[in-house]
Amino acid sequence: MRGLNKLHVGLALSILIFLVLGYWLVKPKLPDQPPYLSFSADIDGTKAWKELLSTKQKAVKEWRLSWKNLPKGKAMLLVAVQPSGVTKADREQLLAWVLKGNDVVLFDRNPEGWEPWGTVLGDSGTGSMAKSTKDSAKESTKESTKESTKESTKESASVSTIRVSPDYSSAGGLLTGRVDTPYRIKPGGNGRVLFEDEYGVLASRIEEGSGSITVVLTPNWMQNGTIDQESHFELIWPLFAKPWDAVWVDETHHGLGTKPGLLAVYPAWLVLASVQLGLALLLWLWLRGKRFGPVYTPRAWTVRRGDEGVHAVAAWYERLGYQHEALAHQQLFLRQLLHQRWGLSPSASALQAAEAAAGRMSEAQAAQLARLLEEPPASGGLAGPRAAKQRGVSTQAFVQRTREMGEMIAYLEKE
Repeated sequence: MRGLNKLHVGLALSILIFLVLGYWLVKPKLPDQPPYLSFSADIDGTKAWKELLSTKQKAVKEWRLSWKNLPKGKAMLLVAVQPSGVTKADREQLLAWVLKGNDVVLFDRNPEGWEPWGTVLGDSGTGSMAKSTKDSAKESTKESTKESTKESTKESASVSTIRVSPDYSSAGGLLTGRVDTPYRIKPGGNGRVLFEDEYGVLASRIEEGSGSITVVLTPNWMQNGTIDQESHFELIWPLFAKPWDAVWVDETHHGLGTKPGLLAVYPAWLVLASVQLGLALLLWLWLRGKRFGPVYTPRAWTVRRGDEGVHAVAAWYERLGYQHEALAHQQLFLRQLLHQRWGLSPSASALQAAEAAAGRMSEAQAAQLARLLEEPPASGGLAGPRAAKQRGVSTQAFVQRTREMGEMIAYLEKE
């Protein structure tokens, strides 16, 4: 028992050492996701803000389609945090959606092309403002990658005093925040200033129809690692105080867009391969001469060889009283078929046919074959009124014997 315990302890220690070494040598790492993703729990993600917003709004969902497919209706909000690759067509479609009574909140360090929000470059050393150029806009777009975002947050972000508009937040007054963008919204526009620092406007809102578009130049305040620093939460949370029927978080312009439709769930290579295989199959069927649709049996074939012909011949024989002759013809055909299949002489007796069928058929079928090869009952062959009197009984026997003869002939033909 003592040896067995040592064995168990040694095995448990070996397994434990193996697991510890395996975890230490091959330590699992979380995937390095792009910044500003609403489902990313990394320090540069925005999952914390989204989870909190989900407790305050009716529905908070991701939007992964093109902006031209935004849902119909009104009283909805679209939140886009540092979107990339936004085209002029996207902005026009988004504006049309806002005019229907929806709202948009855009977090972008330099919202290039968004009218009427022009940006100017502010010099933090002297406080002077210089006109923004296209070159600086392109540089700011390139800086939206994850590496530059982290570096700019650590190095270039400085704590600024933020002056909050009284009609934006009940807190009002002066708050603090880390501003990592050198750009400011161009003064003198139609937008309503929400908050600003000593170098210019950081957030502005403009009414478009029955909706609104809000632009904020500090998307870093939304990130998990910075939302609880300084007064970032107090500055951005009033943007989402209004109740909406649905809040959509844009992931399309983070490289996670999808195409609508049933085929969107399949990769493009699989759809292309399936289409090519389908075309090849259709071409093969066409070359093989396959026809599509039901196959109709010509009526002429049915009349000559089908049930309709059989009924017509039977009625003719019955009308003339030739049932006996019809059964004799069937019996002759049956004997010829036995001669072809088994080599049985056409003049063989019923007993000889039963002996020949003993090894090929069941007992009941052999007995039925012998009975069918016997001379048919002489109930037919008469004409006139006398045949008409016997027709009731002879017709029933004729039909029964004809059916059995047909079944036997069909069985032998398939053999």
